[in-house]
Amino acid sequence: MALLTGAAINLARLQQSTLSSTNSNSIVLQAYQYAESKADVVRVIKYDSLTAQAKTDLAESNYQDEVLISEENIVDDHKERTATINVYLKGETRPRASLKIMRSSVEPSAGVPVGTILAWPSNILPKDGGVWLLCNGQSTAGYPQLSAIVGSNVPDYRGIFLRGNGSQVSTHYGNITHTSAALGTLQGDAIRNITGTVGGNMRPTSGSGVFYLVSNGPQGNKTSYDGAIFGFDTSRVVPTANEIRPVNRSVNWIIKAA
Repeated sequence: MALLTGAAINLARLQQSTLSSTNSNSIVLQAYQYAESKADVVRVIKYDSLTAQAKTDLAESNYQDEVLISEENIVDDHKERTATINVYLKGETRPRASLKIMRSSVEPSAGVPVGTILAWPSNILPKDGGVWLLCNGQSTAGYPQLSAIVGSNVPDYRGIFLRGNGSQVSTHYGNITHTSAALGTLQGDAIRNITGTVGGNMRPTSGSGVFYLVSNGPQGNKTSYDGAIFGFDTSRVVPTANEIRPVNRSVNWIIKAA
């Protein structure tokens, strides 16, 4: 078990010197200051490295400390132990201060939790001490925490945009309900329907905008009032592709695996 850091000990010594009174309240206060300092050490020790510490003299002080470790308890999917820190006045058998710290085999996540998805601008994955995977449908084998969140494979987000799950209504062009597919389900692209009519009995000679003249009556007879055919082609007006998309720039979607 690691001992108090030098800074913590010096602080406690300084506080001890300022509390020159030997009354019971001052002793208890000083003992709790030592106990809190030792607790800071115990909190950062890895769960599997927790060990008891017999009563030990605190250098240049009238105090001793010990650390007791309880039996292990199984709680849901993790293990727990209680570390008890006792601080004694030398020569006494009853602690003047006692603190209990609950420790768990599931360490609290420092920073980004497992399952977090980020847009990443590089093919080199983050090197922050954690494990990141590309969201390309690969297996989650070896990453039990991630598997419990997303299943046996990471999401495959290649070539698609992400959308908030659920529905809401907008009123920009009438009351339109915008609805995602079920959580995690790939939804195909779509546009709102475009409708219109073209009157008959015409003598067209050309089209404009998205409309163009395909033929103007039998054998292209421009004097005929029958059989005119119009074409409709949005590429005559706007850029087109084989999908509906806004202006975009590609990134890698990545997920925190461990």
